[in-house]
Amino acid sequence: METIKKEFDFSLFKPVSDYGRKNRNTIISIVIIWFVAIFGFQVLLLIFEKPTPEASLVKFESVWGNVLSGNTSIEDQQDFIKSIIAVEGKSVVKKADKVVLNNAISHMVYKMLSDSDQIVLSGYVKALKSDTEKIAKANDAEYIDIRSKIFGSKTSIIDIMSKKLSIEPDGLEASILPYTLNEESKELSNEDNEALPKIMKLYLTHNQSFLTDTKFLGFPFHYFYTAEFLLILFVLLSLFYSIRITKLQKRYSIIEDKK
Repeated sequence: METIKKEFDFSLFKPVSDYGRKNRNTIISIVIIWFVAIFGFQVLLLIFEKPTPEASLVKFESVWGNVLSGNTSIEDQQDFIKSIIAVEGKSVVKKADKVVLNNAISHMVYKMLSDSDQIVLSGYVKALKSDTEKIAKANDAEYIDIRSKIFGSKTSIIDIMSKKLSIEPDGLEASILPYTLNEESKELSNEDNEALPKIMKLYLTHNQSFLTDTKFLGFPFHYFYTAEFLLILFVLLSLFYSIRITKLQKRYSIIEDKK
């Protein structure tokens, strides 16, 4: 009895029977398939990927020369600000990069305004920043009042800038803009001018290929493959292993002890 038991005991690293070796080989095959399915696709993405700029980056680069020379039209100013807002709206922007972006937007926004409008806008921006800091520490009684003040400051800033920037007052760009402005305008430093194009390329350039551009069942193929297909493949491999082991147990007359 002890000999029979040892013959059908399973060890992944040191199988002592034909059944054990077939079981091990099945597991190794499944692991290889799973490894290739995951990392093979990542390798394909790296092979075929091509850096592709977003439309906002193309727009930024088309006006950047004019911004540096100080010779910008109203359309150039609008395109410049909107392209930077497209980056500001991303959740992954580093704090240091955001400072440069805020400086660039503020510089151009204040440049579009008269001296009197600059003073008015600066007051609203200052109030917005102050109330935004206060609301985090506000008690229940203060919260509603501070929130109302924040909404008022935002609305006032949007009212001043929406027509000048040709953006919808209730749109996404308008909701982002108030939080990107500094309290006053400053000339862009040499460091800002050097860093800004690099920051824009970093956040507005994406690696694309036919694997990302092709649609499958309404999804980009790379999304479907990683989010849907790999889950399905995992279930199928698990099912295959179950069926395979059941057949091996029947072939070698292995009966599980149900005690």
